[in-house]
Amino acid sequence: MNMRLLIDEKERKYLVKGDCDVHINYGVVSGEELQKTTPGEVLRTHIGNKLNVIEPGIIDFMEKAKRGPQTMAMKDSAIIAGFTGIKSGSRVVDAGAGSGVNAMFLANIVAPEKLICYEIREDFAEIARKNFEKAGIENVAIKLKNIYEGIDEKNIDLISLDVPEPWEAVSPAIESLKIGGYVTSYSPSIEQSKKFYDKLIQSDARFTIETVECLVRNWDLKVVRPFSRMLGHTGFITFARLIGRGT
Repeated sequence: MNMRLLIDEKERKYLVKGDCDVHINYGVVSGEELQKTTPGEVLRTHIGNKLNVIEPGIIDFMEKAKRGPQTMAMKDSAIIAGFTGIKSGSRVVDAGAGSGVNAMFLANIVAPEKLICYEIREDFAEIARKNFEKAGIENVAIKLKNIYEGIDEKNIDLISLDVPEPWEAVSPAIESLKIGGYVTSYSPSIEQSKKFYDKLIQSDARFTIETVECLVRNWDLKVVRPFSRMLGHTGFITFARLIGRGT
């Protein structure tokens, strides 16, 4: 699909098909004119407003993805990728796919390796499939299966959990992770994180464990002070690295 990202003079973004008329607050750009442009060019609407044309990246598709259930924030997906060190070729399972936004981020990193999503709701899985298709992501497979009941894949580098009862996935994770691999849990409440932690330390396996909360505060450098609003608490993320099985 030929997609373009248009950015207006106030830095608002419009993710559009490259062959359709675009109607925005500041005018119209014809699909015929848009087809002739290449990334880096500047378009003008019919009333003269400028639009910069760029090729969209994965972050743009994540920002514009269709939402169904609550999605994980980009800052949380980024810290999961950063703390676990996944790379191209890493084997990753994502559970609680929801709208597929976290899976989009992780799949972009591990490509060409295929990322496996576990999701129990067909309506959520369908939203995720459409988001993957729009972004041109082909290295994702969705399984309509409850991860609490077991993980088919083995020798996994990362199991990313965004599920209501992550502690129920600890035993399946132990069986599927490679030694040195991570299971992470994203939970809105600290009580969920504590139950996940307790299940980890009560298991026969050995883990290194830490829990973090990622807060992002932007700064306005015109006046050199932070913005009054910030992207604060979204969830707690627990990182558990498997370092041994059995006692």
